[in-house]
Amino acid sequence: MAYEELELSTPTPVLSWANHSLGKDETKMAQNVASLPFVFKHVALMPDVHLGKGALVGSVVATKEAVIPAAIGVDIGCFVGDTLIPLVDGKCYSIKELAQKDDEFIVYACTPTGKIVAASSTAKLTRKEAPLVKVVLDNGEEIICTPDHKFMLRDGTYQEAQNLELGTSLMPFYSKIDQNGYTLIYQPDSSEWLDAHWIVARSGLMGEIPRFDGQRTAVHHQNFQQSDNLQLYNHKVVDVIALDYTEDVYCLTVPDYHNFALKSGVFVHNCGMSAIKMPFKGDKLEGKLKKIRLDIEAAIPTGFNENKDVEKAAINWQHWRQFNDLHPGVQDLETKAMRQLGSLGGGNHFIEVCIDTENQVWLMLHSGSRNIGNKLASCHISTAKDLAKLAGNNLPDPDLAYFIAGTPEFEAYWRDLQWAQEYAKMNRDIMMARFKRIIEKHLAGGKVTKPLLEVNCHHNYAEKEVHFGEEVIVTRKGAVRAQTDDYGIIPGSMGAKSYIVKGKGCTESFCSCSHGAGRLLSRNKAKNVYTLDDLIKQTEGVECRKDEDVLDEIPGAYKPIEEVINQQTDLVEVVATLKQVVCVKG
Repeated sequence: MAYEELELSTPTPVLSWANHSLGKDETKMAQNVASLPFVFKHVALMPDVHLGKGALVGSVVATKEAVIPAAIGVDIGCFVGDTLIPLVDGKCYSIKELAQKDDEFIVYACTPTGKIVAASSTAKLTRKEAPLVKVVLDNGEEIICTPDHKFMLRDGTYQEAQNLELGTSLMPFYSKIDQNGYTLIYQPDSSEWLDAHWIVARSGLMGEIPRFDGQRTAVHHQNFQQSDNLQLYNHKVVDVIALDYTEDVYCLTVPDYHNFALKSGVFVHNCGMSAIKMPFKGDKLEGKLKKIRLDIEAAIPTGFNENKDVEKAAINWQHWRQFNDLHPGVQDLETKAMRQLGSLGGGNHFIEVCIDTENQVWLMLHSGSRNIGNKLASCHISTAKDLAKLAGNNLPDPDLAYFIAGTPEFEAYWRDLQWAQEYAKMNRDIMMARFKRIIEKHLAGGKVTKPLLEVNCHHNYAEKEVHFGEEVIVTRKGAVRAQTDDYGIIPGSMGAKSYIVKGKGCTESFCSCSHGAGRLLSRNKAKNVYTLDDLIKQTEGVECRKDEDVLDEIPGAYKPIEEVINQQTDLVEVVATLKQVVCVKG
């Protein structure tokens, strides 16, 4: 067999299909998961395994009567310890100082429509020696955080620090002292200055607010950010700089709102693949690759963009009827979710035209449940952590907070998870339909054609399955189901090969395989190690963007896909080997 059992002192074994030893942090994460009492049989690590949130990306965890929301997806970004957070007691504290106190405190948060509210929060150390970037704002403030920390944009959406574009307008946080000594907070939704006392009262936190030092003080006796002539900057991004050092980082948990204000004046805060084999030979693509890429980029929004016009297929999606049943924290996002249905997103999401070894054209894309999926996951992760705290659960990692089957929280999470997975699939279907029409325009004069093979598979998801004769919940974080004759997709990086595979139903892996090559370098480190010339060389022959904004996706930042495939010959058989000729990144 291709796997080895790791030498760990855990209640359940850990089986690894990786062809390398785990790092210290990766080993600790595997131990944490394998120590949970409800883990079934063993934990399976796929060949593309690497660090994630709570559980390793590329891990398969079967559980009995429990599910871990953070083990499915949604990684969290964090800030260095001296980042200042304004509290409603009128003072600012470093995030490290807040994390050292095991107590709640009240921060300012913001709704997606731009209404500032007061909210209870806690702080914690989240990562050790994390890579960092510096975000520079037009008000002169500098924010140092992990590359993946999400900033709230002026339209209420979020974007990772590493993907912030110069000139991007962030959701602002302004405060000042009026002539009577009361603190006023600027409301972005109405352009009004409101007394902080009323903001707190209307947030259901009446009267006296606990100060960080444990004493109590009236809300209106505040005294921070005094300014007689406050100048309102737009809080636009003027630079994002990758730093060459690491630090321990911290973050806040803010239930319901999932964001908080920084003293610097801004607010901060699943997926799958499809492929179709077309009835065209690669020769038909000659001389058309650039036009095809430009058409794709014009037809399918990427990054944090959304559709300007919502097409009929998105409007008529049957699962909108269940939207009102989703978590209360997303009820104001229906319009945005509808506009994002049929958009790619960012990060490692892609759209590719490929040619296989028989010169047949394939269309392939990777995307997920967009902002609505991320928000749903964040809401439920917060609930799981709150429950764990109330129950006094001694978890090896707070991100392993879980729901127990039969509870209302479990049922609510499971319902929303299924909805998000259906949304992700519909998102891919809409994009693939547009993608296919573009290819048919260029290769068949617009004539509709029938695919020779269609493959659609989830990763970062959970479902109920039977393994070793028992019904369990299988969580595949960065892994794909590979039951006997299941078709799957294992893509390499831009410029590398990709594979269409068929599952062999390996019981030890809970019938799973890897979902890609797996990162070898963090995004920040990849930008430090490689140059634009390296990117151009490594993507030779591929029609794609070749600029510094996609340098973190360079093939060298990923494990060699051939080695990853060779490590799972007991999990899958290769059906087709593809090489992309067009690649569109988010």
